[in-house]
Amino acid sequence: MQDNPPATTPFPPTQVYSDPTFSECYAATCYKTFGLRIFNSTYIFTYGAGLYSFFNSYDQGCLLTEGCQQLMVSLEQSEGIYMYALNTKAATNMVEVDQVAIVPQAANGNGFCQTVGVFEYP
Repeated sequence: MQDNPPATTPFPPTQVYSDPTFSECYAATCYKTFGLRIFNSTYIFTYGAGLYSFFNSYDQGCLLTEGCQQLMVSLEQSEGIYMYALNTKAATNMVEVDQVAIVPQAANGNGFCQTVGVFEYP
């Protein structure tokens, strides 16, 4: 299950491919693969995305705090990003833009998961 091993193991980030470096990480749950990463892109539309994280090293204890993953969606060097009905599960931050978390899951509870009806980054 995710974070065992971390996303940077066994293959370190490669600048040639613009891999994420995870330099903004402050918790062990950060070194996971993003549910969605949009890099150097324009006019991306998503409708009804469901991005879920249920485990840390085969353990579901992280569901008690909804903190199985630090970041779920990463937008980098992009514009014209439109997400409608973004649903995440157990990610502390639903969306980050250029390595700054801007949509916390705690403010967007919606029953089973966390939901943002409309997210627009023009």
